Amino acid sequence: MTETIRIIRGLSMTTRDGIELTSDIYLPDGEGPFPTLIYRVRGGRSSAFIAGVLLLNPFDAVERGFAVVIQEVRGRAGSASDWHPFIHERNDSEDCLDWVLTQAWCDGRIGVYGTAYSAVGAMQMAALGREEVRAAVMLGTGADYHNGWIYTSGAFELGWNVYWVYMTLKESIARLDVSDAERASLLERHSEAIRRAPEMAARLPLRDHPLLLEVGDSQYHEWLDHPEYDDYWASFDLLKAADRLRAPTLSIIGWWDNFASSHFDLYRAIQERAPEPGRSHHRLIIGPWEHCNYVMSLSTNSTGEREFGTEAAAGVGVSGPLALDWFDRWLNDSGTGPADGVRYWQIGDDEWRDCPTWPPEHVDQCWYLGDSTDGGTLSAESPNSGELRFTYDPLDPTPTIGSKTLMPTIMRAGIFDRSSIADRSDVLIFDSGPLNSTVSVAGRIKVQLWASSSAPDTDFVAHLVDVDPEGYAMGLASGIVRARHREGFGRRAPNLVPGQPECFEIDLWDLAHTFKSGHQIRIEVASSDFPRFDRNLNVERDEPYGSTSAAEAMTAEQTIYLGGECASMLVLPVTINE
Repeated sequence: MTETIRIIRGLSMTTRDGIELTSDIYLPDGEGPFPTLIYRVRGGRSSAFIAGVLLLNPFDAVERGFAVVIQEVRGRAGSASDWHPFIHERNDSEDCLDWVLTQAWCDGRIGVYGTAYSAVGAMQMAALGREEVRAAVMLGTGADYHNGWIYTSGAFELGWNVYWVYMTLKESIARLDVSDAERASLLERHSEAIRRAPEMAARLPLRDHPLLLEVGDSQYHEWLDHPEYDDYWASFDLLKAADRLRAPTLSIIGWWDNFASSHFDLYRAIQERAPEPGRSHHRLIIGPWEHCNYVMSLSTNSTGEREFGTEAAAGVGVSGPLALDWFDRWLNDSGTGPADGVRYWQIGDDEWRDCPTWPPEHVDQCWYLGDSTDGGTLSAESPNSGELRFTYDPLDPTPTIGSKTLMPTIMRAGIFDRSSIADRSDVLIFDSGPLNSTVSVAGRIKVQLWASSSAPDTDFVAHLVDVDPEGYAMGLASGIVRARHREGFGRRAPNLVPGQPECFEIDLWDLAHTFKSGHQIRIEVASSDFPRFDRNLNVERDEPYGSTSAAEAMTAEQTIYLGGECASMLVLPVTINE
């Protein structure tokens, strides 16, 4: 245990293109050199919240004999240049690595870590494939950044993106070369935008955010300029770089985190393509959390309306020791914790489980959407051919209720009762009826939906819900597909033909949940989930993307097909040997 912690503040380095980036260095007592952890942050490097709460506390790392580098990314806090998320992270991360390796206090063994945006730089550094980077820890972050961060299955992650750009805008205003009076005016308008966050998310056209343009903060409009996966996204896609992720990675995520799909996508990519030792030593931990749980100060854990108790606690008190044990193992050859495998929270049974790889052994079980005089049904038997219809009005969209979101200035994420959704005319409800025995699932959930629309383009949304005997409808998983991206995100599919059935595969992401005896499995089908996702305005062209006004929006008559050759179904990965 070190008796003295040395801190070197405001140390500067220069990137390959001449930009000054600023770092704080935390060093153990003694001459060193030391194994070194690198943490590249969007916020202030000396902020107690940024430095010590988001994943691990650097003082705890120093106590274990690590040097810690906390560097502010380009265009933020004390670092120079302009703020353009993602674009410079790979090169700047490599420049940071090269600089750290020249320092007398670094012994050449590097670990990288981060959460949310700070994990972008960490994983881009790991994706360099350099032997010096021996371990990585990521918590609540993206992977390909287009699908699962800015867009999901072609739909714009509106609530999260609006929250993010206005949350980061204050620093952009502070960096402007303007008069004090003009800055004060901009800051007041920014505060008003934060206070009116739900209204800001509801703006149409989608591009109508003049304050962003006035400040010169281009990220939001840049993302709207690239709705399809193209070279812009490919240039920093972490999934494309999985064949270089040789560093053993600890991945921590929650079932209700808006970045959950990215962690599973990266897990699968590493399992398939990463070199050793990364391929064999990727550890995945999934708890019953939404994104904000990681910064909760309480020892118990509530996700939305559900309290999971101390066994499911999140935050730096949990992630810090896990991360430091991981770094001890791979940088100091002294770790005693697991070197691989998956630890996950089985919702419903509310307990931790372990398996060597994800998903556990299972069989895919089909539950067919059907219709009866009492309403929509969900059963193991495919029904005779049938159709159900609803009208989707983008100016009266189906509302988001909790779920896998990160838009705290707009609404909370996590578990909330969805029973009120059943009262809406633009939602179809399919229930299994009370179960005679438990159904435990663990793996990827999908809905195969056969549908048509009167509109040339539209969305289809599915929610998986557990309805208890008292009628509480607990949202578990959800997904969306945008018709123009039904054939993939790299190109635009042809317009829909009115009345012509198309098969829409809706990815509801991965899940581990046990439906108890007496509970019902429910699927909701709708055409919006707002304001989590932007509303599809049902128009033929929206060029540039996000330019269509409310006056141009059209209603859509949606048809869902049941049974026969167009059998719509829920596919559940039901575990075996339970």
